[in-house]
Amino acid sequence: MSGYTAITLAELQARLQTLYESVPFWTPTEATNALNEGLRVWNQLTGRWHTRVPLQTTAGTLTYTVTGALLYRTRITFNLLPMSPASREDLNQGRPNWRQETTLSGGDVPTRPMLWAPRSLRTVDIWPADAVGHGGLMVDGIAATPVLVNPGDTVDLAEADVSALLGYALHVVSLKKGGAWFQTTFAYFKAFLQAAGEENSLITTSQMYRRVLGLDKRDLKPTRNAPSTLTETVDALGKAGAQ
Repeated sequence: MSGYTAITLAELQARLQTLYESVPFWTPTEATNALNEGLRVWNQLTGRWHTRVPLQTTAGTLTYTVTGALLYRTRITFNLLPMSPASREDLNQGRPNWRQETTLSGGDVPTRPMLWAPRSLRTVDIWPADAVGHGGLMVDGIAATPVLVNPGDTVDLAEADVSALLGYALHVVSLKKGGAWFQTTFAYFKAFLQAAGEENSLITTSQMYRRVLGLDKRDLKPTRNAPSTLTETVDALGKAGAQ
């Protein structure tokens, strides 16, 4: 990836110490945990690490298991044609017999799978089921975040990403110190969120995001369907990406 370089865990730990400009009050294990936490949050907010999982349909099969580690799905296609996201509840209410319908059912049933509905993180239902089989499903999603364990383990990051990650990690380890010092590191957390928002503008519409950054001064109650936590922001990201 252009502008991205491999940086080791040892380098990140050293630069974290440099950022503090004093004798660290944290252990190497605490630094590693804080850095890995930062990477996970970054991936959930920005969808940095992508993956594609191919599946082949079998005749009349409704449910498919997605192999590989996915944080969330963003898009599914059938024979390179896009499918629309749905929910099992919508299908149950709108088409009570959808589980028995296939691409050869006729009538108003499509002749190719048109909808996908999640059962769990690793399983999805399709509608209508492919009556013939041997079709190609392609699941696009966000891959599991790289985990740094050994000093030589690497992760590909841009320099701006590294700066944001180190600030987040310093904020996390500062919980150990607490008090006024921890309060001063909140600016690093805000900078981390700002950097994530620059990469994925969708999260900037979150009410919680705007409040944390001081962009929304109003004392508003969460409105219907408006994300009010970072977890809900990630859910909104997955839904928007799947459309």
